[in-house]
Formats: sequence, C-alpha cells, structure tokens
Amino acid sequence: MQTSYIYSASRLNTLATFLLSKTDIERLMVTAPGTELQSALKETYLAPYILNATEDTIPAAIEQTLIEAKQLIHRIAPKGNMFRVLWVQYDIHNLRVFVKAQAKGLSFEQCSAFTSDRGSYDPTVLFESVQKGELNRLTAQWQEVFDEAVRLVVAGELDKVDGVLDQAFFAAVKSITDGESDLFLKKYVRGVIDIYNIKSRLRAVTYPQVTFTPVFITGGTFAQSELDSKEQVFAALEKLDGQGFWRTAIEYYQETGNTTRIDARADEYLLTLAKESSFDMFSSASLVLYYLQCRQSAANVRTIVVGKNSGMKEEDIRANLRMAYVNE
Repeated sequence: MQTSYIYSASRLNTLATFLLSKTDIERLMVTAPGTELQSALKETYLAPYILNATEDTIPAAIEQTLIEAKQLIHRIAPKGNMFRVLWVQYDIHNLRVFVKAQAKGLSFEQCSAFTSDRGSYDPTVLFESVQKGELNRLTAQWQEVFDEAVRLVVAGELDKVDGVLDQAFFAAVKSITDGESDLFLKKYVRGVIDIYNIKSRLRAVTYPQVTFTPVFITGGTFAQSELDSKEQVFAALEKLDGQGFWRTAIEYYQETGNTTRIDARADEYLLTLAKESSFDMFSSASLVLYYLQCRQSAANVRTIVVGKNSGMKEEDIRANLRMAYVNE
C-alpha cells in the first residue's frame, strides 16, 4: 500500500510550491494597507479565489483553499479516512458552536456562520444528528459528550466545557491511529498531545486566578508530573526541538504574557515533524505536511492582512509569521 503514496506525495509536493512564498510575503509587507493590499493578494496563490478582493471576501477565499486541500487529500490518499486525524478538530469546533446554540435555543441558520466546513462531517449533518440525539451514529461517545457539555453550559460551569470537548477530540484521533499501522500518524498525534498539554499547563500555572479546568491528555512524551511549574513547562518545550527553537517565543511570553509567538512556534514544530518524515516518499507524512503548509500559508495571509490593516508594527507582524513551510 505504501508505494501508492508516491503519486499523492509527488502531486502535493508540486502544489506546495504555489503557496505563499517568501517573495509574496515581502511584497505584501511593503504594500500599503487597505485597497492596495487587497489588490496585491490577487498576485498570490489566492488569485483564483478572489474576484473583487474586499475585507469580507478575503477570509472566505482563505477558507476555501483549506477546504479544497482537505478534499484533495481525502481523494488521492491511499486510505483517505485515516486522515480524519486532521479534520476531527473542526468537527469538535462545530460541536462547541452547537453546544452553545442548543443551550440558547438557536437554529442552525443562526449559528452556521461560526461553523467550519473542514470537518469530517458536513455541519448540517452534524447539526441534524445533534437535533436527533444521534451523534453516536457518527462517532462513538459523542452524544454523551455533547449532552454533558450542554449540561455544563446550562449549569454555568463554563470552565469545564472545553476540557470535556478536548478529551473527545483526543479520544477520536487516538482511536483512528490505534486502528491503523501508520507510524507517522501516531508520531504526529503524539506531537499534538505534547503541544496541547504544554500550552494547557502554561496557562494554568501562569494564571492561577483564572477559573478554568485544564485536562491532561495521556499518550504524549511527558508525564503530568513533568509539567507542574512554569520552569518545567519551558523545559518541556525545549526538549521538543531544542532551546534555540523556542527561545524568542519564551522570552516574549515572559515579557508580555502573550502566547501568540509560542502558538506560532508550536505550529511550526508540528510542521517540522511532518517535514522531517516527508523525505520518505512511502510515508503518509507528505500528505499531512501539505495540509499543514496550506494552513500556515493561510495563517500568514491573515497575520499580514489583519496586522497591516490594524496598524501593527512590522516587527510584530513578522514575529507572528510562520515560515517553516517555505522551502529554502
């Protein structure tokens, strides 16, 4: 089966060269915000998705590139369903939206603007299953999870809702990889667990006065006891990919309390995992890599557009860019 990755990997590696390049980024960075910036985006990979670029159409265009990337991977992958490990997070996002909608008595039309089409299930199908109480027909235990989340919202225990849904997400992706023999996907999921646990613990130890209930996900590199203090959390980050990789992000966090640069480095860490494994043309890594490249390219467009239009300093915009997807 693995030899069939040669075609899909070759095709996606070629498509990745058309994503936002360093040259594109530099051109956007020197372009004036507003109309000029919107016009400059027509000279990037977004051109086919933007007819009359406005602040309203750009987010939709970006989202469409990611939806199409997902559809392509599912279509050409030897085992498309295996890559649901990448899409389940969007199903869980949609369930978060529907939990709040049900608690408030909202219809699908009233909440659909907040849903994502990148999940394993169409949002309308997911919402219909919610209404019928049949989520378990889609994924085991999701109905019980959803009911518990709604109960917590109604009870005002909002600090526990995210933890319940996060656990459902990890249970789903671990179930997918447990049913497969794909070594890279198991490695990737372990990386996602590590990043989640580290970021969750960092928030908890930094803001003990904030009411929320963090959860610890098993299956990662670190034991819960290794993440008890801020110093341990920083040490764990450095173990993932070396001190130099995280240094500036940690320093910025220590100075400002802002996690945006740690978030950016975390995304780059996961992409690096895929990139290092993608040299094996018989691996699923190239398919995961392509989606992560698309996602980082989209994130860079958002960072530049939002940053320039809001008057952010150039150095701050650049610090939040994700460059690991760009081949040297």
